[in-house]
Amino acid sequence: MTESSAHSREFPDHGDRSAPVRRDPIEVVSGAIDHRAIQEFRRRVFSSVHELERLRDWVESPMAGGIQRGLVLWALGDHQRAVEVLEGEARNPAIAVCLARSYHTLGRYDDAEKVLSASDIDPVQAAALLRVVEARGDGERLQREIERLGDMLEPVERLYFRGRAREFAGDALGAIAAYDEVLAQDEQHAEALFRLALNVDLRGEDEEARELYERALMIPPVNESVVMNLGVLYEDAGNYRRAMQCFDLVLQASPNNPRARMFRRDAAAALSMFYDEDQERREDKRNKVLRTPINDFELSVRSRNCLAKMGVYTLGDLVKKTEAELLSYKNFGETSLLEIKEILKNKGLRLGMGQDELMTASIGETDEPQLASEEMPDPSSPDPSRRPVTELDLSVRSRRIVDLLKIRSIGDLANKTEAELLACPNFGQTSLNEIKTKLDELGLSLRG
Repeated sequence: MTESSAHSREFPDHGDRSAPVRRDPIEVVSGAIDHRAIQEFRRRVFSSVHELERLRDWVESPMAGGIQRGLVLWALGDHQRAVEVLEGEARNPAIAVCLARSYHTLGRYDDAEKVLSASDIDPVQAAALLRVVEARGDGERLQREIERLGDMLEPVERLYFRGRAREFAGDALGAIAAYDEVLAQDEQHAEALFRLALNVDLRGEDEEARELYERALMIPPVNESVVMNLGVLYEDAGNYRRAMQCFDLVLQASPNNPRARMFRRDAAAALSMFYDEDQERREDKRNKVLRTPINDFELSVRSRNCLAKMGVYTLGDLVKKTEAELLSYKNFGETSLLEIKEILKNKGLRLGMGQDELMTASIGETDEPQLASEEMPDPSSPDPSRRPVTELDLSVRSRRIVDLLKIRSIGDLANKTEAELLACPNFGQTSLNEIKTKLDELGLSLRG
């Protein structure tokens, strides 16, 4: 299970994907085998977990043999054994593609290219060749081969490889735009989905990357890199249990995968040592406030002298005192008491606080200047225009434009015009309609 095992879409499938499976996958490749038969075979292999388990049992049984056994081994990702069977059938153009993919996965790129002898006239072999060049990491050659073979490819495949060429050229944004367009035409294009997820992941857009990786998980066969990267994102987010589940999934398919073993061990260790970082930050802030010297505040000379004689030198010392204790001290009056209570109030404190109350209180400055309400979204506001734009639950593509324009509230978004949004790169009519519908549900609309 590797990156190269991601599901590919060489040509359109005109069959009804929602129809129940009526034929055994092995029956599909028991007659004439062409590209369409291979695609149908793969689809049926991954139609259910039950089918996968049945084929795993079948391929190890005495009844398994011939080219059907080789194709089942290939579909299940057992490429070394698949090659041993398929090499004798390389003259069949469709089987040659399967064999090339196995060579590709095994790192035998020269063998993969040799077996694709019809790549100049066969669109499926042409796409397979481009994937081998892609795997070699040769961006310049990939660009040349796209120019030579591109007209033979399905439009969505041509667009995908152009995205890869842009990646190799260092144009990450151009690649992202290409993959967005591929997925707009074929949302099940697993390779484009993975490359898009990887690129936004590398840009630090973790939330969007997680969403894309999770979508990719729904497309069999699962790409090992998808699961590994998703596990790392979960671990970075502190969700160690979900991270371990991802690494376990990789280890089920590749028990000796050293990276998955190491990452799972690290996630398990982090889970056992987990602590509440937010709580630690709150404790640090609280302790810092409580250690603040009384002399840092503009108290009257009388109040300061009285507190010093009582042994009160910090805010922590002061909050332990009650009003009665302070007023019982000679020369400490109501004026000094009001002065001190005001200082404590501004810090989220009061006189007579016990240790338990100090541990749970929100302590800090309460008189810090706040952003204007129009600049700070308010999730509890009855006015939908003042709520955070995240409440619209926009799609990935629309959300990216919102982030690009630094839109924080629903009102900020409603203040944009259709022309302003459509002027953004990779923002089309579908995304515009989505935003207009979401705003309309709240009784709002775009400006103009």
